[in-house]
Amino acid sequence: MVVEQTRQYQKRMKYHPETNQFTETEWDSLAFVRDVPYPYGWLKGFGTPPGRHLDILLISEKEYELGEIVPVKIIGVFIRNDGDNKLVAISPERIETDYAQLPEKEKRLLLKLYPGKFEGEGWFGTEIAKDVIRNYSEVQRADRLTD
Repeated sequence: MVVEQTRQYQKRMKYHPETNQFTETEWDSLAFVRDVPYPYGWLKGFGTPPGRHLDILLISEKEYELGEIVPVKIIGVFIRNDGDNKLVAISPERIETDYAQLPEKEKRLLLKLYPGKFEGEGWFGTEIAKDVIRNYSEVQRADRLTD
């Protein structure tokens, strides 16, 4: 993943692909507001903000730099009604292979970030995350064919 937001920044960061730089926006970061220490970014190789991309939340309290490329293991996804789904990842050396296996403390922090209070929204495991990535890839492939 490419790190786009860390707990060091109260404001939401914006990525500028033409310069490969980040700037602060006027809005507070959701993770900051809800006191969730996890870094956020996008899945490398699957688009780049502000264009189409796959968002990813890394369950880690390690410090990262903006733009840092971090190896991850995807174990789940938060499905949103608006389609702006959030993949969930952990460090590759961790033993968990699915969202359901996470410690309750980590699940509680994730629920603070996205409580899943709307119909159809919620936290799902590895298989649904794989479906999200597969569907994204199919749409990307179709877009390239029509361009």
